[in-house]
Amino acid sequence: MTAPTTAKPIASLAIFGGTFDPIHHGHLRSAVEIKEQLGVDELALLPSHRPPLRGEPGADSVQRLAMVSAAVAGEAGLFADGRELLREKPSYTVDTLRELRAERGTAMSITVIMGSDAFNKVQHWRDWPDLFSLANVVVLHRAAYPLQMDSAVANFVAPRRVATAAELAVRSAGGFYELSLIQLSISATDIRQRLASGRSIRYLVPDVVADYIAEHGLYTQCNT
Repeated sequence: MTAPTTAKPIASLAIFGGTFDPIHHGHLRSAVEIKEQLGVDELALLPSHRPPLRGEPGADSVQRLAMVSAAVAGEAGLFADGRELLREKPSYTVDTLRELRAERGTAMSITVIMGSDAFNKVQHWRDWPDLFSLANVVVLHRAAYPLQMDSAVANFVAPRRVATAAELAVRSAGGFYELSLIQLSISATDIRQRLASGRSIRYLVPDVVADYIAEHGLYTQCNT
């Protein structure tokens, strides 16, 4: 665990991952609120590979990254990071954090954002304790998935908890914080179903994303 320092690191970065199939206003509103509440300089939206038990994607990796990039273009402090989509081997969060540390250095405050549904299973992730040596970890509460940590994870996390988001800013890594947001009830699954049945998705996604979907004929068949 990295000990707190007495001054804020030169810069701070948060990582917000997801399938983003497609990215929608719920994702984007959460990204803006995370950036504001944590007070980070940058927030990277990191499209992930589709989980193996999901059906064939309606949008491929290149298309999903293109939609995320278009959605955040011009939004100060938000950017798309496609590194996980470019790997030929299986992609693990710990590898992403190791890459970012190599690129950004040891002084930067890096924070990885996880939903409570994901963190409930973090004990099954590759090298999960190393996440805390590489980054701060923030768990985003999701109403349908109460935080129910494995006992070993709970014991590991207990001494790493911080009381406020501001305390993360003075740590390069090692802190743990729980965050609640007012989340918009927008679902990528619902968007795909609407598109497959010919219904409108206006106001659910940015216009630039809707235009990209229409131009490339995406989601004409629904794979939930």
